[in-house]
Amino acid sequence: MRRRAGVIPAVAIVAALTGATLAGCGSDNPYDLPEYESGEASGASAPSVSGAGTGGATSAPAPSETESIPTVSRAASPASTDVTYSPADARGEGAWVERGKVRAGTADAKSAVDAVVGYMEQRVRISNTWTVDEAALAAVASGPALTSAQERAASQQAAGRRSVGRFVVNVSSVRGSGDTLTVTGCHFDATSELDENGYVLVPPPGGMLIRMKVQKAQGVWKVTSWPTKEAPTCEGWKK
Repeated sequence: MRRRAGVIPAVAIVAALTGATLAGCGSDNPYDLPEYESGEASGASAPSVSGAGTGGATSAPAPSETESIPTVSRAASPASTDVTYSPADARGEGAWVERGKVRAGTADAKSAVDAVVGYMEQRVRISNTWTVDEAALAAVASGPALTSAQERAASQQAAGRRSVGRFVVNVSSVRGSGDTLTVTGCHFDATSELDENGYVLVPPPGGMLIRMKVQKAQGVWKVTSWPTKEAPTCEGWKK
């Protein structure tokens, strides 16, 4: 869940974000982003999201056979042991989601965040395997969000790309009332997109500001929107 925030394809990061949201992006570590780990590629200047996907990606030339290829270490992530599917990328690294810093005060807000985490888990897996678990996806998404995730599998396969690495879900606010909430976070996308030979085509973009709408129907919270435009970066975190 790079030129992806298209884990990547529809509804909503709105092109015009509220002044309050934009104001936070310039301050120091505004959304409690996890700090980069030693030796991990920052990719902060990358213009869009990888593990998640909203736009078209700009391919970088493949490195020569003598160049070292950056890798994403699962060992650096305690949650990586929760990955239960078989990675389909050339390196066998896989892609996974971790829960980061979350601000959610009510039971409904926490349930909405759980839906967002579950949805991103599906998007990120799809970006690596090109395979959609329809039942698992339908359990956490509906409407444009569900369609977008399904389309992600087809677009990744058509491009011959697979995502590897971790995507950390951070939530800075859950707003709304009743059965409709908006979950906003500066997520940490440390996934890379690889070609069939394991070469990096799109490096990790870093912090991406993503807003998702989550609705409750028959007691179940599901993500109903995904950005149709490139997600803005969240700059200012500690490196």
